[in-house]
Amino acid sequence: MKIAILMTVFNRSKVTQKCLKNLYISKNKCDCILDIYLTDDSSTDSTVKDIKDNFPEVNIIYGDGNLYWNRGMHKAWLFASKKKYDAFLWLNDDVVLKENSLDILINSSKKFENNSIIVGATCDK
Repeated sequence: MKIAILMTVFNRSKVTQKCLKNLYISKNKCDCILDIYLTDDSSTDSTVKDIKDNFPEVNIIYGDGNLYWNRGMHKAWLFASKKKYDAFLWLNDDVVLKENSLDILINSSKKFENNSIIVGATCDK
């Protein structure tokens, strides 16, 4: 399954990197291809540099500081929708995925012939 991951970030480099690290761990537990589209809404910290240095395969889309989450996600979707994907995953950068999260989401989607909207449960540690 080919999945576009959509994210919007602003000034949370360490949080964003932790999310991406766990996303890749989860990817290793499933049979999937991921393309990540990350809208940075004009971060003033080291977010963009850190993502480029540590996750060079991430597609960074630049905002003007006025997108906030909603318009940032829309902008990421506009870029991702130029390619063919089986699914789009909206992922907040403060989410730490469990190792088998993507596998669970993919199997849930397959139960409905990949024609569904699936919302993952979250918990607070």
